[in-house]
Amino acid sequence: MDVTFATPGGREFTLEVWYFATVREMKEAVHAREGIPMASQRLFLAGGEEEEENDQELDDARDTAHYGIVQGSRVLLVLPDDAPTSPSPSPAPAAAVVVRVAVSAPDPEIGPRSVVLDDVPASDTVVRLKELLQDRTDGALPTARTALFLGKAEMEDGKTLADYSPPADGMDVSAVVRLQAPVASGGGGRGNGAGARNQQRIEVSVMFGETAVALEVGTMDVVRDLHKEVERLRLPVRDGSGGGYFFVYKQNVMDEDRTLRWHEVKNGDTIEIFNGTVTGGA
Repeated sequence: MDVTFATPGGREFTLEVWYFATVREMKEAVHAREGIPMASQRLFLAGGEEEEENDQELDDARDTAHYGIVQGSRVLLVLPDDAPTSPSPSPAPAAAVVVRVAVSAPDPEIGPRSVVLDDVPASDTVVRLKELLQDRTDGALPTARTALFLGKAEMEDGKTLADYSPPADGMDVSAVVRLQAPVASGGGGRGNGAGARNQQRIEVSVMFGETAVALEVGTMDVVRDLHKEVERLRLPVRDGSGGGYFFVYKQNVMDEDRTLRWHEVKNGDTIEIFNGTVTGGA
């Protein structure tokens, strides 16, 4: 028989249930159709929505015959996130957030710079924040090429600012504008070589114990590339067990897949090498 399930919010759907099916079996059918966990479902006989607290909740062990549920019956489905049926004050508007953005970019025409956005709704998504930055900078921070970081974690486009629990005095966010991929030319690998030469080159010291070696690197090189230089220089970085090693800059473990620019490594800085393997975030 067909039974209609309705939520206080106005959502409705009809399911076919067996005669003499238990309330638990009806919840199983709702779960199979709508993906709603059984533990989250509360079922009531429809008709008393305005005074739900006075209605008897359907018992999982009882069946449709006990409650007089027949073909065409309606059942009220109440979920944890349903709005209360009793009158309540209108929800307060979403809080506003001050967002302070420090910009770094491989393109010298863009950065570095800082941007302050006042009264950004906490309900705005990260991608909306990128759009606001693009507008505020007259396109210097294009949405498609801008990555935003809170600390050292990249913010996800689909999340809201509220998801990141912004402090009352505002959020401090870093923005990185990625270089556009170089366009390959008909001259074989010449286009890629030109792109590599155009990036900023700096000199850093790589230190292991008391040994320090100067290296010339590109700011857009990823940390993983430093391993190749260490191996080339034959630094004695592996311990007797043949274990791995990792890099530390300003007392923070460096992310192997991030660039030196992202870590804000400057000309003349020192990067330390330590034996072992990093298994968690820094």
